[in-house]
Amino acid sequence: MSEISPAEAAERLTRRRARIMPVLALFLFIQQAAFFTRSDLMQSVDLVRTAGWLLFSAVVLAALLTGGLWFKPREVRELMNDEVTRANRAEALGAGFTVAMFAGILLYGADSFAPGPVDLRDGIHLIVSAGLATALLRFGLLERRALA
Repeated sequence: MSEISPAEAAERLTRRRARIMPVLALFLFIQQAAFFTRSDLMQSVDLVRTAGWLLFSAVVLAALLTGGLWFKPREVRELMNDEVTRANRAEALGAGFTVAMFAGILLYGADSFAPGPVDLRDGIHLIVSAGLATALLRFGLLERRALA
């Protein structure tokens, strides 16, 4: 069986990326339920859950900022990071930033009128998750549209 060319590999990976981004956003939403059902006591399971969310969020952010696929050949990554993809990523990051800012404003306003419903850690978690999930969804949808 012959090896596929870098262009074919980039095409396959681009299609896969367009499908996986919204799935990752769904994982962030599902993770919200697990995160907010934690106990008030910091137990080891809560620390693992928090560490998992921190790591997942950092990797998702890095993938959004750089295009990800760090272990693929440079030529494939460059083919996947064309002008359309860079524009889609920039638009997605802008949408994520906007949603994160709105979430921060809403939480600040809610705390001003009814102090205490959301503690600092939960508020930060909501803001980061909302921004990342929005960016993932937007990027996936834009990439799908570009591939159609």
